[in-house]
Amino acid sequence: MSPARPAPNGPAKRSESISARRGLTVPIPEVPLAELPRAIKRAEELGYSEAWSYENSILDAFTPLAVTAQGTSSMRLGTAIVPVFTRPAALIAMQAVAVAETAPGRFVLGLGSSTEAIVSGWMGIDFGKPLSKVVEVAGIVKRLLAGEKVGAFRLGQLPPAPIPIYIAALGPKMLRAAGELGEGVCFYLTGPGIIPELLAGVGRPVDSMCRIGAMAGDDDEAVKAAARRASVAYALVPYYAALLERQGFGEEVAAIKQRWAAGDRAAAPGQVSDAMLDETWLLGSVDHMLERLADYERAGLGCPAIAPIGVGATPAERRRHVEGLIEALAPN
Repeated sequence: MSPARPAPNGPAKRSESISARRGLTVPIPEVPLAELPRAIKRAEELGYSEAWSYENSILDAFTPLAVTAQGTSSMRLGTAIVPVFTRPAALIAMQAVAVAETAPGRFVLGLGSSTEAIVSGWMGIDFGKPLSKVVEVAGIVKRLLAGEKVGAFRLGQLPPAPIPIYIAALGPKMLRAAGELGEGVCFYLTGPGIIPELLAGVGRPVDSMCRIGAMAGDDDEAVKAAARRASVAYALVPYYAALLERQGFGEEVAAIKQRWAAGDRAAAPGQVSDAMLDETWLLGSVDHMLERLADYERAGLGCPAIAPIGVGATPAERRRHVEGLIEALAPN
C-alpha cells in the first residue's frame, strides 16, 4: 500500500514509534523553491523539528535553507552536507553566517568530503586526501566563525549565535575526526543496524543525524524497482560500497559491480536484495516505515531526516506521493 493513500486500519501507534526529533530533507522533490516556505510551514505544524539540506545537480546546500527559514519559526536548519572541496573555507564561513542570520541560533553547518564522482566528475576538482581536506577546512571554518583571523581573512560579521559544526562520516578515520572536530555527525545510506557501531567510532557522545530515503507510489513493484536502481548507483561509489559491505551486503555489492563491469547494466538492479532495500530505505506500508524509524531511535540516532521521493509518471503524481509521505511519517 502506498503511504500517499489513507491506511485502512487507521494511523500507526505514533507514541510507540516516533522520536521527539524528526527531520525533513530540503529541497523537497517536485516542490518549487518559491513554494518551499509554505511546504515547510506545514511540516512544522506536523511536528517536524529540523530541515536538512544537501547538494545535488540542481541546488546548492545553503540556498534552500535560507528559503526554508522564511516558512519556519522554530525548526533547526542544517546542511548535510557542504562539500569541503567545492568552496574555499572563507566562503563556507561567509555563507554559514548568511544562513544563520535567517534563523538565529538554529543553524547547523554540516561539512564533508562528498565523493570523487561529484567533486572530480561534476566539479572538475581534484579529490586528493579527503580526510585531510575535511580536517583542514573544518578547522579553518571553526576559527573564522569564532572571530579569528586566518591568513589575511577575517569575517566582517560574526553569526548571531554560535554555529555547531557536524561532520559527515562513513569510515573509521572520518568518524574519529568527527569526534575531534565537530559537535555532531551526519550519516547517509545507513541502516539502523550499524548506527551503534558508527556512533561508538566517533569516540565520544555527540549528536547525530541521518538522511533516509523514503519512497512511495501507486505501484509497489515500481517503487522497489526505483529503489533498486538508486541502490546500484550508490554501490558503484567506493565510499558507499564499503559502507554497504560493513552492513552485510558484500555479496550484493560484488554482484552489482560484476554485472556493471560486464556491460550488463540492466541486470545490476536485480542484484539488490530485499534485505538491502529494507535496511537502507523506507519502503512499504506506513506502519512498516514508522517501525523502521523507531529502529533508528532505538539504535541511538539523534535525528532521522526523511528524504521523500515520489514514484510516478508525472510531476503531479510524484508530488502527491511526496506530500503523502510527509504527512504519513510526521510526528504529530
